Amino acid sequence: MNNLLRVSVIVPTRDRPRDLADLLLTIINQTYPPLEVIIVDDSPGGSAKQVVDSFSSKFKFINCRLKYVKGSGDGLPAARNLGVKLSNGDAILFLDDDTLLGRNVIGALATFLRDNPVAVGVQPNIFSLTKNRSKGELAEKFENAVYKALMLAYREKNNLTIRRSGASVFPNNLTKVISVQRLSGCCCYRHEVFSELSFDTNLKRWGFMEDLDFSYRVYKKYPGHLYAIPYAKIIHKASGEARLPTRLSIYMTTIYWFYVFFKDVFEASMLNLIAFLWALTGNLVTNVGGLIIKRKPKREWWGLIYLLGSYATAFRNLKNILMQRLEFFNKNLNR
Repeated sequence: MNNLLRVSVIVPTRDRPRDLADLLLTIINQTYPPLEVIIVDDSPGGSAKQVVDSFSSKFKFINCRLKYVKGSGDGLPAARNLGVKLSNGDAILFLDDDTLLGRNVIGALATFLRDNPVAVGVQPNIFSLTKNRSKGELAEKFENAVYKALMLAYREKNNLTIRRSGASVFPNNLTKVISVQRLSGCCCYRHEVFSELSFDTNLKRWGFMEDLDFSYRVYKKYPGHLYAIPYAKIIHKASGEARLPTRLSIYMTTIYWFYVFFKDVFEASMLNLIAFLWALTGNLVTNVGGLIIKRKPKREWWGLIYLLGSYATAFRNLKNILMQRLEFFNKNLNR
C-alpha cells in the first residue's frame, strides 16, 4: 500500500440513517482506510448527524477523519460539489448511501490510479440486489435483445458505453479491466478533474442521469482515460427509503433524460435524434408490454398514464430544456 493516493470518500445522504450506518461499517473494515469520509446530509431534519456522531470514535481509531456537513437540500449533484470543496484527498470516491463495500475496494481503486497515471477516473464492479433472477436465463436474454433493438439501456459482457439515444450499455459480467465512456454514481476520480468540471446542479434530488452527465463530460475532455475494474466490488442495495412518489419519479426520469440527451449526447446529429425518438417509443412499448404480459392490476396502469404525461410535459417545455432551464419541473421537488 506504499505511495498510494490518499482517498477522500464523499457520501451524500437523505433520510437513510440505517443504510448510512451499514455503509460506514464497511468503510471502517477497509484494508486501506481513506484519508477522510465526508457525509453531506441533505435530510431536512439532519437525520445523518446522530449516525456520524456514533461512528466518530471508530473512525479516529483507524486514523480517518469523519466529517459531517449539512447540505443545501438542492440534491445529489449539489451535495457532491460541496463535498469536493471540503475534500483534501488526491482522489475522490463517491458512494451512494445505500451501498456496501467489499474489503479492499478503496485500496484497489487507489492502486489502479497509482499504477495507471493516464487514468482520470475508475469505477468498481457494482452488483445490484434488485436484479430479478426469477425470469430465467432465456427470458433475460430475450428482454435484453428487445431493449437493445429499441435503443434502450441493456447489458453486455465487458461493455460500459453510451448509446446514440443517451441510454447506456452496462456490463452484466465484468471480467477484465475495460476502457469506458461513462462511470456510474459510485466511482473514483483524481482530484484535479474538479478544477475544471463540476456536477450539474440543474439536476435535483437524486438527479437521474447526473452520473452519466458528469462522467461523459469527463470522457469527452479525456477520451480513453476512464476505466472499470472487476476486482473491486460494491453492492448497491437500492434502498426503498426516502424515494420520490411514483409520479414525480417517472416525470424526473423522462425530463432529465431529455435534458441530458440534448445537453451531452445530441451534438446536432440527426442519427442521434432519431435514436432518441425511437428509444422514447420503445420505452412506451416495453411499459405497455410489461403491463399486459405480466397481467398487472389496474392500479399499476397509472404508471403508464404518468409516463405519457411526462412525455407531454417534456415536449411542451422542450424550449426550456434546450435552454437548460428546468424550473418548470424542479419547482415540484420539495426539499
